[in-house]
Formats: sequence, structure tokens, C-alpha cells
Amino acid sequence: MNLEENMIDVQTWTEHTIETSFMTNSAFQMWLVIAGRVMLLVNGTAIQLDAGMVLMVDCGQLTKVERAEGSFHLKVVSVDPFALFSPSLAAQYVTPYVGMIGYHVLHPTDAGEKAILDTIDRAVRRLKKESIFTLLDVTLQLAVVWRYWIQRPSVTRRHGQERMQRMISYIHDHDTMKLSLEDIAAVGGLSRAECCRYFTKWGDTSPLAYVQDVRMQRAARLLCETNLSVAEVANQLGFTSVSHFVQTFKKVHIRTPLAYRKQKT
Repeated sequence: MNLEENMIDVQTWTEHTIETSFMTNSAFQMWLVIAGRVMLLVNGTAIQLDAGMVLMVDCGQLTKVERAEGSFHLKVVSVDPFALFSPSLAAQYVTPYVGMIGYHVLHPTDAGEKAILDTIDRAVRRLKKESIFTLLDVTLQLAVVWRYWIQRPSVTRRHGQERMQRMISYIHDHDTMKLSLEDIAAVGGLSRAECCRYFTKWGDTSPLAYVQDVRMQRAARLLCETNLSVAEVANQLGFTSVSHFVQTFKKVHIRTPLAYRKQKT
């Protein structure tokens, strides 16, 4: 659901639809776990989210969802905080805080956090109701959430976060190419060994394994969103052998491309 040209965006994810590549969010986000359990890394720190918990994430953080063994239901609300206030209020209450806080987990068992959890829940439920006041009501509730957020203590960006972001962006921008470890390391200004250590630390993976994962996520989107044949998808991703593409896809998605497309459509 989108309101006012993505001022507020809500996505519903399950273990079948969520992507496991790194995400660098450009908006303030709230991850609401409706059911099940989600395991993820935020700036390299492992976090477990259970039903009823909410992860609040600042702009520009590195978030990576781990592969889920069980089922879960997750809603991610992305908000442009500048759109919640007038320009003068935004200059005072948004600009100084964007990218300064990092992330915070809300627990339903914490009495001090229950009020803000209830406010987030009301905003999400209000989004389901279509009326001329929906945007106004949700904006007011999210402004209260933002007020709570900016009272969180500021954090220092982790050493190497910008290097890691550059390497990840490079991989995503070149996901149809066959990238080497040397290519990725050079973007981060690192040796090959240092590059491997970064990916292990931040994402519990290797650089080339991450490249493969990103390419297969692109393949999954092409299979679901286009009518391209498996051979055409393989060709777009630079595979010279369809059988090699099918084997690679199956390693990541646990099913063949055709079975994946059938399940998703």
C-alpha cells in the first residue's frame, strides 16, 4: 500500500517472499512481526524478532534477513519523516536526527514501550481503512512515533560501514555481471582477505556467495514479474549454460526456476 507517492509504504513479507540480500533503507522503517520469528543482522549485529516485537530502523542502516526455517508474517512500514511535519518543524525535529540513531527493538513485555507499540499498531490498522481522514490520522500517529524515536541516544557508525555499503551497492548495481573477489575488494579499498572478513563480520557470508544470492534474487523477480523463459532469464544474468543456472537457482531457492514460478504465480 502506498500513500501520497510513497510518503508511507507498507509491505507484507513472509518466509516465501522476503529477500535475504542486504537492504540499505532510504526511509525510517518499522518492522512489525505479526507471527513467527525473524532472524536478521543490522549493521552486523544479530537480532531475533518474535511475534509482537517491532524493529525501528534509521535511514542508511545495513539490514540482512537470515534464511527462515519456520513460517513468519512481517509488515514493514517505511516512512519519509520529512513528510510528517511542516518545513520549519522538519528542520528542527527531523534534519538533525536522520541517520544518527541506528536502530532500536521494542518489546511488548516492556511496560515503558507498550504505549509506542500501541501507537504503531493503531497506525497500521488505520491504513487498512479508506476514508478522507486516513492520511491525516496516520500522519499524526507516526509523528508521535517519530517523537519517541528522536529521544533515543545517538550512535556512532560502526567502523567500516561505509566501505561495506559501497561494496554492497556495487554488487547490486552489477548483478548481471560475473564479479570477481578482486572487483569487490577494490571497491572497498581492501585486500581480498580483508574483503572476506568484512562479509563474514557484517553478513555471515562470503563476497562471492553474496553475489550469487543477489543474482538469484534478481532471477526470482524476473520469473515472477515477467514472461521471460528460463533460458532468457539465464541469458540476462550472464549464464552461458541453462543447466548451470537451474542448479545455481535451486541451491538458493530450494526449487527449480519453473517450480518457483508456478508457486509464486
